[in-house]
Amino acid sequence: MTKPIIELKNVTRNFSAGTQTISVLKSVSLTIMPGEMVAIMGASGSGKSTLMNIIGCLDKPSSGEVYINGIATHQADSASLAELRSRWLGFIFQRYHLMPYLTAEENIAIPALYTAMPADERQARIALLAEKLGIDTRLEHKPAQLSGGQQQRVSVCRALMNGAQIILADEPTGALDSASGRALMDVLHQLNADGHTVIIVTHDRDVAQQAQRIIEISDGQIVTDNTQDARESGEIQLLPVVGVNGRASLSRSLLESVRMAWRSLLGHRMRAFLSMLGIIIGISSVVSSMAVGEGARQTIMNEIGKLGNTTLEIRPGLGWGSKRPDMERALSLDDISSLSKESWVLGVSPVVTSMTTAIRQSFASSIILSGVSDDYFSLQGIRFITGNGFTRQDIDSREPVLILDETSKEVLFPGEEDPLGQIVQIKGAPWRVIGVASKPGPKVVSGFMSAWIPYTSLLQRITGDKPLEALTLRFQETLAPQEAGLRTERLLIRAHGKKDFFVQTDEQLAKALQKTSNSMSLLVTAIAAISLLVGGVGVMNIMLVSVTERTHEIGIRLSVGARPSDIMHQFLIEAVLICTLGGVIGVLGAWAAGNVFALLTTEFSMVFTWLPVIMACSFSALIGLTFGYFPARRAARLNPTEALARE
Repeated sequence: MTKPIIELKNVTRNFSAGTQTISVLKSVSLTIMPGEMVAIMGASGSGKSTLMNIIGCLDKPSSGEVYINGIATHQADSASLAELRSRWLGFIFQRYHLMPYLTAEENIAIPALYTAMPADERQARIALLAEKLGIDTRLEHKPAQLSGGQQQRVSVCRALMNGAQIILADEPTGALDSASGRALMDVLHQLNADGHTVIIVTHDRDVAQQAQRIIEISDGQIVTDNTQDARESGEIQLLPVVGVNGRASLSRSLLESVRMAWRSLLGHRMRAFLSMLGIIIGISSVVSSMAVGEGARQTIMNEIGKLGNTTLEIRPGLGWGSKRPDMERALSLDDISSLSKESWVLGVSPVVTSMTTAIRQSFASSIILSGVSDDYFSLQGIRFITGNGFTRQDIDSREPVLILDETSKEVLFPGEEDPLGQIVQIKGAPWRVIGVASKPGPKVVSGFMSAWIPYTSLLQRITGDKPLEALTLRFQETLAPQEAGLRTERLLIRAHGKKDFFVQTDEQLAKALQKTSNSMSLLVTAIAAISLLVGGVGVMNIMLVSVTERTHEIGIRLSVGARPSDIMHQFLIEAVLICTLGGVIGVLGAWAAGNVFALLTTEFSMVFTWLPVIMACSFSALIGLTFGYFPARRAARLNPTEALARE
């Protein structure tokens, strides 16, 4: 004995309207056998669409039992209902329910994307369906480029894509002209002749008269159920049986989700761009700030490297943050004498500084004077642009001679004027310029000019008695900076009887400058990262709007067999794609900005490395996952019938 393919037992469906409960279906019992062509008739509001939704597993009854091919759908979860829709049910909607940004071929293929149907079989089935229904020349057209009849035929092809045994047609001829309506009914008769169970929901009695069985419903109850002679139809084998109709593997499902997400983004370009904008700005800012930081680091290290890494400074006190007045005279000329006797020491120079005013031809400017010895210039690798350094005679005689740096030369002697032998007034006395020099290493912008004079001249002619601020020492290249520092400390501790000084090597200076540079880069990056978070919130907001706008599309996907997990995957992947593409565009934008800045200025350089780029793109994808989760979850939880009702 043949079992019914559809069976309803005492099905009731109630809806809440405020504080009231409305019964749309009332204890409906119904049995439909395989291969029947059934018309369900009724006026608007009679409950016929609700009945179709329950039969089609788009909705569940409030009470009663529903069996589709022996499976109790009233007890099934969302994934099981999606499986039933995918394998057994095909929907033909009155308003076609095609996705406007997809071609006819892509609309037909949607049900198969959620199954394990191989790609070659899918393409062959689409071609065969399109040929049988006369739309094989319109597959590359989008719905807006098709007539109403052609759109309905696309909808029929989609319903048959997975080999559904039950075809549910909701007012199939309602939006068609008479000729297109007759053509569609011919197709439905052919499907029925091919063995499909066809259920037509209509209010048109002429359409209903073409079915083998007419069920009339009124006020949520079946009032008549009549059987009549079937219309003659040739035995037409419309389609071969679908070979594979199981669920796709996770990897294939994700791949199809990526493809669908990409098509969705292409179909909504402006919305996708607006979603990306915050991410683009954030990633561009982060990558640019990290590139500036790396450029600063390399510049600092290059400049530090010019010093040869064989000098160190000795200063009174216990460190930069713990200077003590009782230790300000810790260093003396005797220390220079004792250090100079060491075989590994190439030279030692005292350093004493003073800020005063330099006057030339009624022009006055602040200047920092550094009192040093004649060895200082060779110890520091200072290059003379013009003129020479001090002599021992200048030191011993406390001569008023002056060596300018490049900045002070440009200020006091602008243009091409030669400063050698010229006079500069300092402290009311004339000082003769004997050279212009350039110091290697990082250039510190202080806002003041600087110059070098003999330390003896500074102490006698400008400051009077003043403690030494530092000793600059140069050691042999064969000695490591750490070892040179340790030897210096041991020698001076023996001489002083205590540690009242600290030693700083070029390596320590480089680390200090690098630490400062890293701190600034981190600060800028942290500020830029805020724009990333803002961009992430923007993505979430637009994705939430997208879920609202695309509720109807979600309903279509659910009706053709998509599981809630498929919907969630698609929206999550869309969010990740938006953020990843935004990240890539942001990186390219930062790189382009770096090249433009390189053409416009040489004051700083932007150095791009792979690690920040990979981190930025990975972080943008993570933002997509994080901020896309809630919209995706919301989309996956939509009720199919409610979603389809939203246009």
